[in-house]
Amino acid sequence: MTMKRAGAFYQLVFHFVWGTRNRLPLLTPAVEDCLYPYIAAKCKELGYVLHAVNGAADHVHLLVELSPTILVADVAKNLKGASSHHINKESGLADTLYWQDGYGVLTMRCAEIPQVVRYIQTQKAHHQTGNLSTLLERCTL
Repeated sequence: MTMKRAGAFYQLVFHFVWGTRNRLPLLTPAVEDCLYPYIAAKCKELGYVLHAVNGAADHVHLLVELSPTILVADVAKNLKGASSHHINKESGLADTLYWQDGYGVLTMRCAEIPQVVRYIQTQKAHHQTGNLSTLLERCTL
């Protein structure tokens, strides 16, 4: 998606990945059923264009487009904080969700969006087969 704002042209597409605290398998099916729609709604509320969100038992992936006024670090901070609060305090689930302190983020070209969306949407299959992208799975140093 090409954006224009006050005479500026930009295409800012980012792939985020972050893990659960201590990489515990906290993303159960019940948590995922609540978490991913919540992240989608929160992205819309915050003005992020969400292309995909999905994960495995111990981490989550997102592909988002941002405007230049949004700080990349704020995206991770806002979504991690809001989503764990939602699961732990508002969802009614007995499960808990805690995120690791760090995250990984990569810039993407618009031409890469379909391929990265497919990768995110098929996370569980990638982890079952071991067919993983080292770069897209990286969320810490």
